[in-house]
Amino acid sequence: MNTNPLLKIALIFLGATTISACGPQKKPVVSPIEKSLEQAEKDARSGQEDKAVQEIDDAEKALIAEDKKMPATQNFRSVSGEDVKAKAEADALKELEHAKRDARGKLAGDAADEIKRAIQDVEVKEAK
Repeated sequence: MNTNPLLKIALIFLGATTISACGPQKKPVVSPIEKSLEQAEKDARSGQEDKAVQEIDDAEKALIAEDKKMPATQNFRSVSGEDVKAKAEADALKELEHAKRDARGKLAGDAADEIKRAIQDVEVKEAK
């Protein structure tokens, strides 16, 4: 039985990639700020607006404290000259203010949506 050596190599490569894809997957690293915001979103969706406001305040304080340690303005600037991470941080703080306003006004669904947008902004800010 004469088989093509390239076919053997292709089959070996296919088996190796299949096995490597089944290995342990890394869990995404979630910052304390993101955890706090995710909890705030859950609280807002379940109607616990006061608890959500407290979680938002904690996340906001942590975001500001983190910025004091390492300002986002020292990072990469895009072609447009705008600092992507600094803009994401400013957007996250703006979304958190809107979320607090909505949660205090008993608009739980709107607050949860604002928190979700803030989480996305924090993920952009913390991307490496």
